[in-house]
Amino acid sequence: MELSTSRPRVLGWLRSAAILDGDWGTSIAYVLGIAFFHAGYYSGWHLLMMLAFTIMVALNYVTICRLYPSGGGVYSSVSHRSRSLAVIGALMLSADYVVTASLSVLEGCHYFAFGRPEIWAIGILFGIGTLNWFGPRHAGSFAIIISTATLAALALLVAYAFPTAVQNISLSPDPNGFMTNWSFFVAIILSISGIESISNMTGVMKDPARSSRRAILTVLLKISVVTIVLGLAMNAVPELNRTEHKEEMIRYLGTVYVGNWFGPIIGFVLGFLLISAGNTAINALTSIQFLMSVDGELPVGLRKLNKYGVPIYPLIISTLLPIIVLILVHDVITLASLYAIGVVAAIMINVGSTGTDRSIKLPVWTRVFMILSTITLFLVEATIVVEKSKAVLFALSVLFIGLGAREIARRRKVVTAPSIPVAVSPISTIPQPEIISFTSRMLVAVRGGGQKLLRQACEDAKLKKAFLFILNIKEIAVTGSLPEHIAAENFVNNDWMGEICNEYGIPFKVISVLSNEVGYTIAEHAATLAVDRLILGATQRSLVDKALRGDVIRTVSELLPEEIQLLIYRS
Repeated sequence: MELSTSRPRVLGWLRSAAILDGDWGTSIAYVLGIAFFHAGYYSGWHLLMMLAFTIMVALNYVTICRLYPSGGGVYSSVSHRSRSLAVIGALMLSADYVVTASLSVLEGCHYFAFGRPEIWAIGILFGIGTLNWFGPRHAGSFAIIISTATLAALALLVAYAFPTAVQNISLSPDPNGFMTNWSFFVAIILSISGIESISNMTGVMKDPARSSRRAILTVLLKISVVTIVLGLAMNAVPELNRTEHKEEMIRYLGTVYVGNWFGPIIGFVLGFLLISAGNTAINALTSIQFLMSVDGELPVGLRKLNKYGVPIYPLIISTLLPIIVLILVHDVITLASLYAIGVVAAIMINVGSTGTDRSIKLPVWTRVFMILSTITLFLVEATIVVEKSKAVLFALSVLFIGLGAREIARRRKVVTAPSIPVAVSPISTIPQPEIISFTSRMLVAVRGGGQKLLRQACEDAKLKKAFLFILNIKEIAVTGSLPEHIAAENFVNNDWMGEICNEYGIPFKVISVLSNEVGYTIAEHAATLAVDRLILGATQRSLVDKALRGDVIRTVSELLPEEIQLLIYRS
């Protein structure tokens, strides 16, 4: 049996932009210092070339998000052409997520000015993994707060630094020739990392094409303005040592251009933004393992969920791998070299597959642009392979482990007769009573054990001669959209629902659904089924639990149509 899933579209463009900024937008925190480390006072030219490269990639992702409204990440968009290529792309993206988590949190600790930042970073990564055990729910709202605070601090710094920047424009390439400049350029293309996350969000956006375009262009504008102004301002600082501030360059610039009081402030907000990016990377890595397991591309054990709906083993893996990386490597420059190989490969596969897909209708100039972009990405990837032996070893290790796990999963996969997809999967096999006449429709939502709540709902339905829909929800706390159907190996037996309803002699139907947005799913089904009354159970929960997992009843009450009565029983 398969269970249908809820695919709620809850993200508007503002929340999408905030989440994207918390991933893609964090590049400005470390790319300036890394650029100056490599190219010194010639870094202005390389930063300009990097922005041109970033704009090229961003425009391609505007197209990809428009073409794949249900999810345009490399694994989703390439699967219909080649499962193997999609898996390779997903594994390379996973390698990027591992280094993103390590580098972002480490950089955050540098911006906080912690002593022994690598030790702090390991502790914070462990803390993030522990919090994610409960399946945090307010990433979008928190992302808006952090993104707004960061934008305000950066805007103030840009305003102070702008006069000096325009008076000291220096965009000359390094005089040592093309290959030296190309090598420096490849070393600082970190500004493209994170853009893949927007394509994974289209499946939960209210208006995928419009929202993704506005989010991409908004964050791109911020990255471009801040990078070029602060890059020129950085090159205007006399006698700046290449290695002295490579980890927290923007904090240093805040001190130089605004004042000693401002450095800790901008360091604080950027530190939180970077730690948020580490959290986003861990969640994304957890989700991609779970979804690949659901598709049979990774071992079935990765589907196992805890009581909060979080995939147990993927979360453990996603937390431990960045910690292991930091134990082995805690130098920002070395981590940056590991960073690019995965994301460039994933983006190259995604853009190249879309641009050469003849089944997709694209304007000729768009297709040519995507193919030329793929060639450029290939040249960058080839340069990384030639120059960065540690990056190659890291990428090959991820591929070897991932493809090995895939082979194990494929060998153990049991071939079953194909099932017919249905929008709603009744889970109860108990014979139902003859349908009697009814005058209204009710919906009761249950999660896990809910015998007392179901009995109360049955009493109400019998009294009002109502047809009772039982919405049986299994929460899955992963980011992005879920596949339409998931095998029901781990779904508990719910024959007790049919037994209770038969005991009361009422007409009923059990609807089993998996969801990562429980409140939205309940309101959605209540509206779709046109019920007169929705019945929920309220449990005593701590403030911490509500903060981590969200308040379902509040979400339902905000989304429920006014004509549907909401009845809440304390369970």
